[in-house]
Amino acid sequence: MSALLGATALTSVPAWAQTAPQTSASQPPQTSQPARPQPEADQDDETQVDEIVVTGFRQSYANAIAAKRNEDSITDGISSDGLGRFPDLNVGEALQRVPGVQINREAEGRDATINLRGLPGSFSRLTMNGVAFAEPILRDSAPLGAFNSDIFSAIVVNKSPLADAQSGGLSGNIDLQIAPALGRTDGGFLKVASEYNELGETYSPAATIGYNHHFSDDFAVFGTLAYRHENFRRDSILFNSYAAFTPAQANANPLLRPYYATSAACPTCTGATSTAGVLYDAQHRQYVRLNEGDMYTGAAGAEYRLNDQTRIGVAGFYSDRDLPLTTQYLLITSNNLSSVLTANSAPIRLDDGRYLVEDFSFSNADFNSSTRGFSQKQKTWGFNVTGEWDSGDGWVVSGIAAMSRAENDSVEISVDFNTLQTAAGNGLTGRLVTGGDNIDNHIYVQNPNPAVSVNGISTGVYGGVTASGAFFDNANAALRRNRFNFQGTQTFGRNALETARIDVERDLDNGFLSGFQFGFVYESQEFEAEGYRINAYGLPIQNVTADFLVEAPFANDFFNGRGGQPTNNWQVVDIQRAVSALRPVAVYPGAQLSPSGYNINYANNAYALDNFTNGTDLLSAYGQVKYDFDVGGMPVHGNVGVRYESAENTVDALTRVTITNTVGAPSDFVSRRYVQEYDKVLPSFIVIAEPTEDIVLRAAAYKSYVRPQPLQFSPSTVVSQPSTNGIYTVTLGNPGLEPYDATSFDFSAEWYNRPNSIISLAAFTKEITGLIGPITDRAQLCPADGGGLGIGTFTISGDQCLSSLTFQLGGVTQPYQVVISGNTNQPNPITVSGIELNMQQSFDFLPGFLRHTGGGFNYAYTTVDGTTVTGAPATLPGVSEHNLNLIGYYETDRYGIRLVYNLRSEYDLASTASFTGAARQVRARGQIDLSASYNITDTISLGFDAYNLTDEIRVEFENQENLPRRADYDGRTYTLTLRGSF
Repeated sequence: MSALLGATALTSVPAWAQTAPQTSASQPPQTSQPARPQPEADQDDETQVDEIVVTGFRQSYANAIAAKRNEDSITDGISSDGLGRFPDLNVGEALQRVPGVQINREAEGRDATINLRGLPGSFSRLTMNGVAFAEPILRDSAPLGAFNSDIFSAIVVNKSPLADAQSGGLSGNIDLQIAPALGRTDGGFLKVASEYNELGETYSPAATIGYNHHFSDDFAVFGTLAYRHENFRRDSILFNSYAAFTPAQANANPLLRPYYATSAACPTCTGATSTAGVLYDAQHRQYVRLNEGDMYTGAAGAEYRLNDQTRIGVAGFYSDRDLPLTTQYLLITSNNLSSVLTANSAPIRLDDGRYLVEDFSFSNADFNSSTRGFSQKQKTWGFNVTGEWDSGDGWVVSGIAAMSRAENDSVEISVDFNTLQTAAGNGLTGRLVTGGDNIDNHIYVQNPNPAVSVNGISTGVYGGVTASGAFFDNANAALRRNRFNFQGTQTFGRNALETARIDVERDLDNGFLSGFQFGFVYESQEFEAEGYRINAYGLPIQNVTADFLVEAPFANDFFNGRGGQPTNNWQVVDIQRAVSALRPVAVYPGAQLSPSGYNINYANNAYALDNFTNGTDLLSAYGQVKYDFDVGGMPVHGNVGVRYESAENTVDALTRVTITNTVGAPSDFVSRRYVQEYDKVLPSFIVIAEPTEDIVLRAAAYKSYVRPQPLQFSPSTVVSQPSTNGIYTVTLGNPGLEPYDATSFDFSAEWYNRPNSIISLAAFTKEITGLIGPITDRAQLCPADGGGLGIGTFTISGDQCLSSLTFQLGGVTQPYQVVISGNTNQPNPITVSGIELNMQQSFDFLPGFLRHTGGGFNYAYTTVDGTTVTGAPATLPGVSEHNLNLIGYYETDRYGIRLVYNLRSEYDLASTASFTGAARQVRARGQIDLSASYNITDTISLGFDAYNLTDEIRVEFENQENLPRRADYDGRTYTLTLRGSF
């Protein structure tokens, strides 16, 4: 274990202040054999891993190479540059340097979730010092952005978890390690930093302090405390929905007539080219998200050696990422059958046979300025008590007991001012150009300025139970022009976990069998969710004044001058002013207020789906036999093991039994319990052969499984009341949702061609059964007969599912839109396979300045084979077929510089309401990052980091790049850091 920690350390202190820990009570035992004699070259002082002697980029790569060689399992890790820093924007950004790891940039708040070996983040298991802890999860996998890396001693990616490893990681385990106190060197450190984001020109300070102290050779303590302010922005352009021109609209557009059949609505249409119609960008959005708040992270511990055989320890961690000022600003333009649309360009033919107009003008559009307070909080803390006894003659007994808690809260308060469509026309006009496959050709024009107002709202009328989130400027629906919306989804997740394990290991010296190991684990986890959708009832609407609306402060630097010609005719809500003015509220009869102080909409799906507890009690036992022998003089060793797990899962969830009205009441629901028990037998096998001193071959086979994420479970089908915009939301029930399994085979060939260097090739294949994924079958997402949901029959228009039921908005009759989603165990197995090539080379053997250079290249190729229930090829969201990193550095004793280029190929995204083929795709994207350092003195250093130097844009599209769906812009980020040790 010392090799593992020493070689993959993310040191939070200068080199002299931390050494690699010895095998310690703070770590569960690992399936590693005693280190074999290494070739003479590997005995060089630079590559010793029993102590971290860090000199910069070169040493960090040397450490990782040594760790990889000494482990039995197929592992990889990341390492600091030895200057007490983590030279990447966050933990997730750094992990993408590891072969087979891909970072997800969908999240707008730098949550830094990752994919491992071609599988989404929820397929891996995040552990702390080798055991489970309460992750701050809500709807996605654990956000690595919720931690400050300064508290960790190492982060290790175990790609082939064996019988003794924590279960639940189908694609592998990601272990966050905090080194025990006795393994650290006395001393302290302090660092201060400032982050600058070009987009929005924001600054964010940060600071970390830490200290380690040995009171004696047998007793030591440590502590680290880190603070970071976060203040960053993301700009987005969304092509949120595509719909077809109506025949009546085609009749007014000569360019469209060849694409529609002759009909009463379009007597001039010819159908000469097609009769399937033509699509246009029906809902367009400009979107800015500002993220602001603070993160406090800390770790502390103590360790005591009772005697030469026994030691005990305690360690704790805490991380609180609180972004209460996070705000979303959306400018939404919607067009439909009530709009007057004029095609400015001829339709283009898409690959799937549909046609699209990229440039059109409009009038009588629905304009909405939506400002959403979007407070985010991710918090986790815990501690563990450890003990280890080493007999000195081959027996080792260790144990760990841990308790942890976590929360993940998302609190949305949305305040909208909306200019409605009217039968006679509302006077709002504009032009939209999608830009096709180049977002810099995008054009968005809207008139007049301003396009929204507060007129009539303060004296207006409440929308009542049919529009519970709205106030209107007129009691007569036909005369309404302005609408005020007040709503929001608020979700709170609480996670509690207790675990204990004991491990017994015995080394043998009797030939073929070199040892055995067995252990027992108890784990109890309970996730509690609380969620609401709030409405506008009881607001002191008379307090709405003209100063609620202000000019958007970012309108003139939106996309930092890119994104074509976005509109700067943008008014936003002063959200703090609005929220303070719209309190207190009157309580709806028979209802309650949410934690944020507003009335709950019980009829919305959020109440039924997001109020539950999901608990699992798990008992595990494992055993491993280790072997060691020679074949023709070639050393061979490994182990064979099996893990047995018995689990009971209990879910207490709400089921609606009555509907009081379209707002609902708590009495509409009863709590029901769902209990599921399952057993898993998980065999594993690994063999390691060393045909020469420089070559290591590994082959592994093992079974693993993943339990469902808590919010993937929906006991019964839930149909919401329609929103004020005429949208029914339906969540399909899945009371029988089960864990999914994988059988994996791994192979790795590693050539340690010279000191501090490696060339390796790994291959893997995983057959996954019962995979949990979103429902994509259009027969379920938009059944023509309505699926017995009681909300009419359904038809598909573009990418929308429309009901036969209608409603009136601004005096205009329109069909309800139906959005259906759900998760299910997929009946067809899929196979994920991949190859990972890794080259890391130090050129210190070259003459002159070239001896200061080095670098690396790694490449991962991943494929997914299988079919969906519809017979379409299976895909996994967020998984790129190709992923590569190219790294180069130049380093002397005084200074160093590193450049990293990362490239991900195109990948799919999950979509729950698209009827036009596969899920959306994300365009291939690459970026260059830079890290530089300068040692001012032996104890003071200066660091500079730059991210996304190439100023890349993230682009989503549907099936082909000239059908855009979204473009995200983050801009460049720079960090300047001063470090000192004492």
